[in-house]
Amino acid sequence: MFGFGKNKKPQDALEQADNLMNKGLTGLFMKSTVSKEHRNLINQSLESAKQAQLASSGTVPISATAIVVSVTDTGKLINYDPVVVLVLNVIENDGSTSQKTLETIVSKIQIPRAGDRVGLGHNPANPSELMYMGLLP
Repeated sequence: MFGFGKNKKPQDALEQADNLMNKGLTGLFMKSTVSKEHRNLINQSLESAKQAQLASSGTVPISATAIVVSVTDTGKLINYDPVVVLVLNVIENDGSTSQKTLETIVSKIQIPRAGDRVGLGHNPANPSELMYMGLLP
């Protein structure tokens, strides 16, 4: 009736955080008190969390596979999961290959290592961009 006890979905929390960060009175307050550099870092973290949520929901199909060339820790954590820079040898479903560098959040339980095979999907918000989907068997 009054909204008490509503079950909120994780995407609702991300949307609310994005709105608080960038819109309305709170967005104006953030712009006046937080440096542009730090606002950009916060927005990057929000975008990484949105991509991780899409990947974990299974709504994005795997459109490419990749072999991990190297993994570099950025020192950043999102919900205790590390953000890493992956250098990947990407193999698209059509057979074309390329090398890509991707900064992404990974599960602390399944951090990829050099030589591991990972899945990639196209970001629904920007179809030209690939996003990390996780380790493949």
